[in-house]
Amino acid sequence: MVKIGLFCFAGMSTSVLLKKMLEYAEEKGLDCSINAYAETKVADMAPQLDVVLIGPQIKYYQKRIEGLCAPHGTRTMVISNVDFGRMDGKKVLTEAYGLLGIQI
Repeated sequence: MVKIGLFCFAGMSTSVLLKKMLEYAEEKGLDCSINAYAETKVADMAPQLDVVLIGPQIKYYQKRIEGLCAPHGTRTMVISNVDFGRMDGKKVLTEAYGLLGIQI
Protein backbone atom coordinates (compact mmCIF):
# COMPACT_ATOMS: atom_id res chain seq x y z
CA MET A 1 0.00 0.00 0.00
CA VAL A 2 1.27 3.45 -0.96
CA LYS A 3 0.70 6.03 1.78
CA ILE A 4 0.44 9.67 0.70
CA GLY A 5 0.00 12.79 2.81
CA LEU A 6 -1.08 16.18 1.51
CA PHE A 7 0.09 19.05 3.66
CA CYS A 8 -1.16 22.63 3.79
CA PHE A 9 -1.74 25.20 6.52
CA ALA A 10 -4.64 23.50 8.25
CA GLY A 11 -5.15 20.35 6.19
CA MET A 12 -8.38 21.74 4.78
CA SER A 13 -7.57 23.56 1.53
CA THR A 14 -6.49 20.26 0.01
CA SER A 15 -9.84 18.55 0.63
CA VAL A 16 -11.13 18.92 -2.94
CA LEU A 17 -7.82 17.76 -4.41
CA LEU A 18 -7.79 14.86 -1.96
CA LYS A 19 -11.25 13.80 -3.10
CA LYS A 20 -10.23 13.89 -6.77
CA MET A 21 -7.08 11.89 -6.05
CA LEU A 22 -9.10 9.27 -4.19
CA GLU A 23 -11.58 9.05 -7.07
CA TYR A 24 -8.77 8.48 -9.56
CA ALA A 25 -7.10 5.91 -7.27
CA GLU A 26 -10.38 3.99 -7.06
CA GLU A 27 -10.87 4.21 -10.83
CA LYS A 28 -7.38 2.75 -11.37
CA GLY A 29 -7.77 0.15 -8.61
CA LEU A 30 -4.74 1.45 -6.72
CA ASP A 31 -3.91 0.20 -3.24
CA CYS A 32 -3.20 3.49 -1.52
CA SER A 33 -4.05 5.67 1.42
CA ILE A 34 -4.29 9.44 0.89
CA ASN A 35 -4.95 11.89 3.71
CA ALA A 36 -4.67 15.65 4.30
CA TYR A 37 -2.87 17.16 7.27
CA ALA A 38 -1.77 20.50 8.65
CA GLU A 39 1.89 21.25 7.93
CA THR A 40 2.57 21.16 11.67
CA LYS A 41 2.05 17.37 11.49
CA VAL A 42 4.85 16.61 9.01
CA ALA A 43 7.33 15.49 11.68
CA ASP A 44 4.75 13.13 13.22
CA MET A 45 3.50 11.70 9.93
CA ALA A 46 6.69 11.47 7.79
CA PRO A 47 7.81 8.11 9.23
CA GLN A 48 4.46 6.57 8.27
CA LEU A 49 4.25 7.96 4.72
CA ASP A 50 5.80 7.06 1.39
CA VAL A 51 5.13 10.46 -0.17
CA VAL A 52 4.58 13.93 1.28
CA LEU A 53 2.87 16.37 -1.05
CA ILE A 54 3.34 20.01 -0.14
CA GLY A 55 0.58 22.47 -1.00
CA PRO A 56 1.82 25.39 -3.10
CA GLN A 57 0.72 27.84 -0.41
CA ILE A 58 3.40 26.44 1.92
CA LYS A 59 6.16 25.79 -0.63
CA TYR A 60 8.46 28.08 1.36
CA TYR A 61 8.56 25.26 3.97
CA GLN A 62 9.92 22.82 1.38
CA LYS A 63 13.51 22.61 2.70
CA ARG A 64 12.34 22.10 6.29
CA ILE A 65 9.84 19.45 5.23
CA GLU A 66 12.44 17.67 3.09
CA GLY A 67 14.76 17.64 6.10
CA LEU A 68 12.07 16.01 8.23
CA CYS A 69 11.25 13.42 5.56
CA ALA A 70 14.72 12.45 4.31
CA PRO A 71 15.75 10.33 7.34
CA HIS A 72 12.69 8.13 6.78
CA GLY A 73 13.10 7.81 3.02
CA THR A 74 9.84 9.67 2.51
CA ARG A 75 9.67 11.34 -0.91
CA THR A 76 8.52 14.96 -1.14
CA MET A 77 7.06 17.15 -3.85
CA VAL A 78 5.54 20.60 -4.02
CA ILE A 79 2.25 20.49 -5.91
CA SER A 80 2.38 22.96 -8.79
CA ASN A 81 0.20 26.05 -8.61
CA VAL A 82 -1.45 25.06 -11.90
CA ASP A 83 -2.28 21.50 -10.81
CA PHE A 84 -3.52 22.73 -7.44
CA GLY A 85 -5.61 25.48 -9.02
CA ARG A 86 -7.17 22.99 -11.43
CA MET A 87 -7.57 20.42 -8.67
CA ASP A 88 -6.01 17.91 -11.06
CA GLY A 89 -6.08 14.84 -8.84
CA LYS A 90 -5.09 12.54 -11.69
CA LYS A 91 -1.89 14.45 -12.47
CA VAL A 92 -0.90 14.95 -8.83
CA LEU A 93 -1.44 11.27 -8.01
CA THR A 94 0.46 10.19 -11.12
CA GLU A 95 3.39 12.41 -10.10
CA ALA A 96 3.30 11.12 -6.52
CA TYR A 97 3.53 7.53 -7.73
CA GLY A 98 6.29 8.59 -10.12
CA LEU A 99 8.38 9.71 -7.13
CA LEU A 100 8.36 6.05 -6.10
CA GLY A 101 9.25 4.84 -9.59
CA ILE A 102 5.74 3.51 -10.18
CA GLN A 103 3.88 4.30 -13.39
CA ILE A 104 0.10 4.38 -13.24
